[in-house]
Amino acid sequence: MNKSVPFDEQETVICMSPANVSKTAEVYTCIPNMMKKLRKLASTRPDCVVITKDLGDALFADVDRSCVKITPKRIMSDEQRAAATERLEKLREAKT
Repeated sequence: MNKSVPFDEQETVICMSPANVSKTAEVYTCIPNMMKKLRKLASTRPDCVVITKDLGDALFADVDRSCVKITPKRIMSDEQRAAATERLEKLREAKT
């Protein structure tokens, strides 16, 4: 198909059954960055990702449950943020 999907219609859907029913999750996406990640994983880690249907502008894949991960954004204290800023500045100085 290879036509672009409007931003407000782009989505990724992950369907998981209980672990004793299936060891994989079914993934549907039409978000370009997610499709790129899944295609790359399918080529480098075929044991984890199998693309079942690639329509160009949408992708269906079976993904091993161990590869599906949801992580919250890291919460940093003011001290941690200051220390990270200092480390980054030192790295930038070292490169110049």
